[in-house]
Amino acid sequence: MGLPMRIDCARRPLFSRPAYASRLVAAGAMILACACSRRGEGAPLVIGIQSDEMGQIVSGVHVIIKVGGKTTTDETILPPHGSRVGFPQPWEKKLLEEGDPDAPVDVQVFALGGSAAPAPLITRLASTHFPATATPGKVPLLRVQLESRCVVYPPPAHPSKIPGPLSGPVCEAPSTCIRGTCQSDVVSAADLEAYAPDWPTSAPDLCKPRDGGAPSIEAVSGQAPFAPIADGQVLQAEPGSQGGHHIWLGVRMKNLRQAGSITKITGVQPGTGTTVVPSAFAFTYDPDPAAPGSCQLSGLRYQLDTGGIDYVQFLGKPLDVTLTVTDRAGATASTIAHVQIAPTLHTP
Repeated sequence: MGLPMRIDCARRPLFSRPAYASRLVAAGAMILACACSRRGEGAPLVIGIQSDEMGQIVSGVHVIIKVGGKTTTDETILPPHGSRVGFPQPWEKKLLEEGDPDAPVDVQVFALGGSAAPAPLITRLASTHFPATATPGKVPLLRVQLESRCVVYPPPAHPSKIPGPLSGPVCEAPSTCIRGTCQSDVVSAADLEAYAPDWPTSAPDLCKPRDGGAPSIEAVSGQAPFAPIADGQVLQAEPGSQGGHHIWLGVRMKNLRQAGSITKITGVQPGTGTTVVPSAFAFTYDPDPAAPGSCQLSGLRYQLDTGGIDYVQFLGKPLDVTLTVTDRAGATASTIAHVQIAPTLHTP
């Protein structure tokens, strides 16, 4: 009998003796099966970082990528030619699996605000693994989104009667800000999408299926449970952590793009015609588990006193709130919510 032979996907046997030649075919087939069931050496993974429109508040982006705890990328990306227009721009990095196939891939992205904001405006984390099985012709993509609702603004240097912009949450690692709340930074390798050269503009769209019909939206509560806002429903105003006073709103929609859609809110007090400064949000929608086929956007803080307007004049009074969603293709839908602002503030 011949010597026993062990086939290991991670450590393939080497054969040098002619006596083993007849067994190489069988061994090669088994090795190929191992490679197909696991993955080939040097399996790729692309890290793709993109951003909401940030105006001119971001001066640079610092990216750190670690594989198995070892830093493979440490790079600061600056605006092209010193301009911040259209910055941050999409950025990608292709990684090749080396060494431990189960090594975690950890990404840290810091949106920098310049000398006036020494702390990062956004700290975005993401963690995944190289896929356990390789699909021919498919390179996985870990999409990392910088969202404007996750910006944490520095406190004002001097007290002011005019409230500053509303900040996003401060998350404790390993949680990270996603959709304006602290969530896990882990992305399962099985959930990674396929890389395409136009990945910044071709995100999977669950909210606008082909031949889905006309776009529609409705106003829903901005915090759980996300129920439709009834006519005359009382909404509670509350102070922000860095000044300002706001109400919470949400939107449920159909047949508008999940990413890149602009959600605009305007408010007017019936009878007096007093208006609230409009707000616009370029936030990504989520599938709504409570309404299959719909997508929802929650946690919209509509600030009543932007620009120094006295919020007190809205307390205990009705307010007509118009919500409009317009996607990148120009499709749009609007709805009006007739609400009542509570007479007193709620302090969380």
